[in-house]
Amino acid sequence: MRKKTFVKALAAVCTAIIAVNPMSVWASDSLAGESIYEIMVDRFYDGDKNNNATGEAFRNTENNEDDFRYMHGGDWQGVIDKLDYIKGMGYTAIWISPVGDPQLWGLPDSNGKQWPTAYHGYNVNDPNRANRYFGSPDPEKSRKKLKELVDSCHEKGIKVILDVVPNHVGDYLQGVGAVSYRTSTDGLKTGTQLRPASPFDQPEWYHNLGDIDFNREHPHNDWSTAMLESHDLGGLDDINFDNPEAKDAVFQSIKMWIDYTGADGARVDAAKCMSPSLLHELEEYIGVPTFGENFDMDVSFVKNWVGDQGENGMLDFPLFQAVVNDFAHGKNFDNKDDISLKSVFDQDGQYGSHVKDMVTFIDNHDRNRFLTEAGGNRQKLQNALTFIFSCRGVPVVFQGTEQNRGNANERNIDGIADTWNRWDMQTKDYDGNVIADYFNMNTDTYHLIADMNKARSKYKALRAGTQREMWSSPHYYAFSKRVDEGEERGQEVICAFNNSEYTISNKMPIRAESSLKPGDELVNIFNSNDILYVDKDRTVTIPVSGNSNKIYVAESVKDPVIHDESQEMVPVTFKIKNATTIWGQNVYITGNIEELGMWDPLKAVGPASCPSYPDWELNVNLPVGRTIEFKAIKKDENGEVEWESGENHRYTIGQAGQEIVFDW
Repeated sequence: MRKKTFVKALAAVCTAIIAVNPMSVWASDSLAGESIYEIMVDRFYDGDKNNNATGEAFRNTENNEDDFRYMHGGDWQGVIDKLDYIKGMGYTAIWISPVGDPQLWGLPDSNGKQWPTAYHGYNVNDPNRANRYFGSPDPEKSRKKLKELVDSCHEKGIKVILDVVPNHVGDYLQGVGAVSYRTSTDGLKTGTQLRPASPFDQPEWYHNLGDIDFNREHPHNDWSTAMLESHDLGGLDDINFDNPEAKDAVFQSIKMWIDYTGADGARVDAAKCMSPSLLHELEEYIGVPTFGENFDMDVSFVKNWVGDQGENGMLDFPLFQAVVNDFAHGKNFDNKDDISLKSVFDQDGQYGSHVKDMVTFIDNHDRNRFLTEAGGNRQKLQNALTFIFSCRGVPVVFQGTEQNRGNANERNIDGIADTWNRWDMQTKDYDGNVIADYFNMNTDTYHLIADMNKARSKYKALRAGTQREMWSSPHYYAFSKRVDEGEERGQEVICAFNNSEYTISNKMPIRAESSLKPGDELVNIFNSNDILYVDKDRTVTIPVSGNSNKIYVAESVKDPVIHDESQEMVPVTFKIKNATTIWGQNVYITGNIEELGMWDPLKAVGPASCPSYPDWELNVNLPVGRTIEFKAIKKDENGEVEWESGENHRYTIGQAGQEIVFDW
C-alpha cells in the first residue's frame, strides 16, 4: 500500500471509531493525572423542572434536617447548564451520582401524593432504567439525556465517571431470611408490594442475612470480612454474587451504561462490601478504570482492594483522615502513632505501582464539610486543598467547596454525614424562589482551584511526579515530586506545608534522587518574585507562614502559571479610611493575586503612606480585567499582623486612574 493511501485509510478508520465513541482516543487504564469534581446531582442545579418529583417527595427548603432527606430537583440538564462553571476551575473530570432509577418509598396515590425517594441514587429500584428525576419520566428520553450529558462533557474536554452500585439494590425484603417483599402501609394503594424491577425481583438473588454489625467489624479477620460481603448495608438488599444469574445481571447493567454513554470511568459504591477479586473482574468486564469506596482508615486493609487483583484505585480514606487531623485540627504531621501525613505516606509502598491512582479528598457527601471541621478557617481550607492538588494521587473535590461554605448548620455531624453537608447549590424559599446562589466564579477558593489545576496541567511533576519526603516535623511537612522518566525527566517541584499559626522555616537536604545542583534557582510557581537557590551544601531553606504553603519549581522549567508578563497593568490607588494604628504599625494590602502577595502577609504590598491620619494611601500596578479580592492588614516591625475584619473586598480592575476607597 502506498503511503498516502495508507494514511487516508488510517484516517478513515480513526474517523469511524471516533464517530462511534468520540472519546475513544482517551482510552486509558488509569485516572492518574486527572482532577475530579464530585457532583451530587439532586443537589446541584435544577435545569428541567418537568422531571421533578411531586407531592411529599419534593422540598425546596433546607430549614431543618428533615428537609435534606427529600428530593430538591437537581438533574443532568442542570449539570449540562453549569459545565462552564466547572470548566472554569480547570477540572478534567466529573463524578456524578448513580444513574439507575431509585427506590420509591411510595407510589403516587390518587391525589398525586408521593413519599420520599432515594434522591442520592444509592437505593436502586431499576439498575437498567435511567433515573427519572435526573432525566425524564419517559425512559427513552431519560437515557438520551444522560448520553447528552456525557457527550457535552467530552466536547469540553471533561471526562465522566459514573457512580455505580453493584453491591445492593434498595430495601425491599421483609426480615432475615425473607422471601417476601414489603407491602405498602401509608400513602399507597392498599396491598401494593414494594419490590425492585425485574429481573432484580427474585429473592434468591440476595443473601437475606440481616444488617452488617459494624460494632463487630474490627479487628478485621476472615469472619468480619465475610460479614461485610454477605450482609445488608443499612437494610439495603445485598446481592448474592455466588448466584451466576444475579452476578451477570449486575455486571451487564453497569457495562450497558458505560458502553451506551461512553463514560470514562466508574466509582464503585460500597466496595468494602465486595471481594477485591470480584471488583477486579467487574473492572475488567466494563473496560474502564475504577476506584472504590472502602470506608476504612487502615492502609493495610484498604490496600487489599488496590492493584492488579483489585481495582485500579481506591478512595484514600486513610489520607483523608490525616488531612482532617493535621490541616483542620492542627495535629502533628509527624505523629507515627496516629493517623497523620507521616504515618500514612510511610505506608505508600503497600499500594505498589498504583499509589498514584489513589483518590485523595478533604471531604465528600458522607463526611462533614472540611470548613466546618476547621472551625470556618478559610486559610486551613485552602491549605488542605493545595495539599491534595499537590501530593500523589488523583484529587477529587465535593461540589460547593469552592464557595467557602461548610455544613449548612455550621455544626459537625456525628457518624455518617448525610444531611446538612449535602446542601443545594441554590438556596430556595418554600415556593422555590432562589434566595442564595452558590455558583460564584469569583471566590478566592474558586480561583485557587483554577490556579492549582492550571499548575497541574503545566507541570507534569506536580500531577504525576514520584513523591519523596524531604522533611517531617510536628507542624511542617515537605516533599519533592520528580519526573523520573520520559521526555520531561528531571522536572521537579518542591512542596512545603505549615499547619501552625506562625511562620516556620526549615533548611532541608535535597533528595539523592534529585537532579538539582548547588546554585540552581527555584521559583515559586505562583509568585515569580519569590526565588531561592540550592545552597552549596545541597540544601534548600523554605520559610512558610502559618496555615500556608509554598511550591517551587526548578529554574529550568520556570514558567509561573499565574503572572502573565503580557497582561496590561494599570496604576490603582487604595485609600484606607479610619485605620488607626499604634506606634510601629504600618498599613499594607494583600490579596488573591501575585501582585498583592497571594494572601501572604510577608509579601503584602506597602507600607502605605499616611497623608492625613488615620487615612492611608497605597499605589499598586494591577492587571486590567482581573477581579481581585483583598484586605488591609497592619504589621509592626516584629512582623505581628492584624487583619482587617469582615468579608474580603472585591473589585474588578478597569482602566488607569481608578481609586478603591474603603473603611477599615
